Amino acid sequence: MTNKTAHQTERPPIVVVMGHVDHGKSTLLDFIRKTNIVAREAGGITQHVAAYEVEHEKDGQAKRITFIDTPGHAAFSAIRERGANVADIAILVVAADDGVKAQTIEALQQIREAKIPFVVAINKIDKPNANIERTQASLMEKEVFLETLGGDVPWTAISAKVGTGVSDLLDLILIVAELNEFTADPSVTAEGYVIEAHRDQKRGMAATLIIRNGTVKSGMAVLAGRALAPVRILETTSGETVKEATFSSPVQLVGFDELPSVGEQFRAYKNKKAAEEARPAPAAPAARASHAPAEGEDVKFALPVIVRADTSGSLEAIEHEAATLGDERGFVSIVQSGIGTISENDVKAAMAGSTLGTVIGFNVRVDTVATEYARQHGVRIETFNIIYKLTERLTELLKEGRPRKLTEEVHGRAKVLKQFSSRKDEHVIGGSVVEGYIAKGGQVRVTRRGTTIGVGKMRNIQSHKQDVSRVETGSEFGAQVESDFVIMQGDTLECFTTSMK
Repeated sequence: MTNKTAHQTERPPIVVVMGHVDHGKSTLLDFIRKTNIVAREAGGITQHVAAYEVEHEKDGQAKRITFIDTPGHAAFSAIRERGANVADIAILVVAADDGVKAQTIEALQQIREAKIPFVVAINKIDKPNANIERTQASLMEKEVFLETLGGDVPWTAISAKVGTGVSDLLDLILIVAELNEFTADPSVTAEGYVIEAHRDQKRGMAATLIIRNGTVKSGMAVLAGRALAPVRILETTSGETVKEATFSSPVQLVGFDELPSVGEQFRAYKNKKAAEEARPAPAAPAARASHAPAEGEDVKFALPVIVRADTSGSLEAIEHEAATLGDERGFVSIVQSGIGTISENDVKAAMAGSTLGTVIGFNVRVDTVATEYARQHGVRIETFNIIYKLTERLTELLKEGRPRKLTEEVHGRAKVLKQFSSRKDEHVIGGSVVEGYIAKGGQVRVTRRGTTIGVGKMRNIQSHKQDVSRVETGSEFGAQVESDFVIMQGDTLECFTTSMK
């Protein structure tokens, strides 16, 4: 809560909508603002943080509410966490036909860590298999005790698809806001958070800002970290140009001299000179996480990738996903990344290393020069609009690119009980399987008193005077073994196969 001054006035609540993927978060916002964001999002998954301001009438008075829509895919966990930290109130959406899921629990944890009040919306009550009581019980198991059920967490049942209960949900939000007395001072310069940033091909670098306190006007300047923008082009999230904005409004500011970081706190200054004086000195370049092997470790295969995304939030999510890929034999190395169109320079970056890189784009276009240059030099450019598809492709490229390794699988062990004959490279022995199985045609490693003598091949196996393909634990057998050394009574045979993986 902002410290009160003589100019403090009621501040509209900033609300974050959280919950498991596909539980109806964006559909709820669609109904509230009578638009259709989901239809414009690839795969029906919201992949950008966005903010929207709406009005809701309560007790005959129109009240403003600002909503932050947070992506549902697991890669956007950090963005959702920042959403909770920026917001005053959270709506935890839980589907009545699905109950509490993994991301529901994650969202609940983030809400509790942010220490903000929340309201539960049990959604999809229009579904034939909806079960409100079961959903309530699953919430209670996670210590979410709902009002009217012995707890203090406000809740309502809704259908975001048809609008049932949505008005009641907005009433609950305003009641929670009144109880918490959110206030701010319109007389001071604005401050708040960057919730999205992107590069506009025609207008330059822009950021979506949530104002937590104060007012920003034309002629001022905004500083977010080291990113500075004079306030010339200031727009509402619906695209309307405005001369000023105040709390809790989400606005887009165009004209930053560098792309601000998502989640960065911003502050407005009276003019550009004042902002420049407050601008921090450049930080030393951060070292990119290294996968270089330590002394004695095997050298891993690095898949070089150049990434271009439409927004800072998308880029952060892609880098997060890429860091989780790979194993002890290889990993994805993002050698260059940025916001905006894939250009010739990105293709050249892919050619710079000893291994030809791949240029990956997310919700961006490829300019014609880059396309032709890539074709001439054999550089792969691939674009995506769904993050899990991008992740799947990186996994495929990593598997294709890393060197194959000879692996060995041991199938069983046998003890040589008797040596019947030995001539040249063929030896007839009798044995007993002590573990696993011994197979015809398989390789056998022969050891004597703990020392490996050599490797032979099982040419033929008999059990009960019948030719068989394999013998298993506890079985005695006779066999012809091909080897260039003599196999003796007491030796151990270890049956194994090798393959390239």
